[in-house]
Amino acid sequence: MLLQKYFETRMQMIDDGLNAALDFDKRYAGQLKEAMVKAVIPGGKRWRPLLLISIFDVLTGMKKNNKLMPDAIHAACAVELVHNAGLIHDDLPSVMNKKERRGQPAIHQEYGNAIAILAGDALYTLAFELISQIKDPAAANLAIRSLAINSKSYGLIGGQAVALASKRRVMKINTLRYIDMKKVGSLLLASSDIACILASADDDTRQIMNDYAMNLGMAYQMIADISKDYVRGGEDLDFSEDYVPAAKSGYTGLLGFDKARKQVEKMLEESSSSLDAFPNNAALQEFIQMIAEKLP
Repeated sequence: MLLQKYFETRMQMIDDGLNAALDFDKRYAGQLKEAMVKAVIPGGKRWRPLLLISIFDVLTGMKKNNKLMPDAIHAACAVELVHNAGLIHDDLPSVMNKKERRGQPAIHQEYGNAIAILAGDALYTLAFELISQIKDPAAANLAIRSLAINSKSYGLIGGQAVALASKRRVMKINTLRYIDMKKVGSLLLASSDIACILASADDDTRQIMNDYAMNLGMAYQMIADISKDYVRGGEDLDFSEDYVPAAKSGYTGLLGFDKARKQVEKMLEESSSSLDAFPNNAALQEFIQMIAEKLP
């Protein structure tokens, strides 16, 4: 019950931060701003910002009145804005051609391709404006750099490019892993890395948390593949299966059911044991449990 209350409280902080960031004067470029809001609000599960804040809380001792919490909220909301910018662009007809998102028309379906492209661009830039509001200049610089690295051609956007190039090809296991590590894992990695930056964590702790976050993303994707009702990315992580042309191009087809399942179990076990050194880690263990419950 306390854990549920914790997540509800943190989710409200995130929603308040996103609403504040998207509170526009719509006298000019009103359609663009409306599309930006619709892409983000009410949104999905908010995995990435919740993960960032949870790691930050664990590393700073779960303080009730943490003076650095506003910085963590700015960073968490920035990651979520980048995530939704990526979704807008991913859904475009020239990319993955997805007509719906979260049960509603995709942004390009409702506002047209041009506004969708501009809305994605605007959310990317808004994200970096938001994360720049971190008070400590050194921490802000490091956080901006981490978000940029995990968003650019070596991160989220690079994963989208490889997914697009692989759309009608039989997938190789290394390519599939690369796509998932970038399209899904990059912003989870940014979330953990920025949380560590804000908490002034040492390099060892930063590596542990970054491995933990990446394992979560990869385990989730593999479980989604193993499940018979597989939809790549599912509702929670919000990415389409369109780049996988056939069942044999998924983890189950490439590795076999048993091997794929064992790899997931190993990743989740390693993630759980890596948290033993951190007190009050129940929130981070809950992320593992939520993913493990999906394993068939």
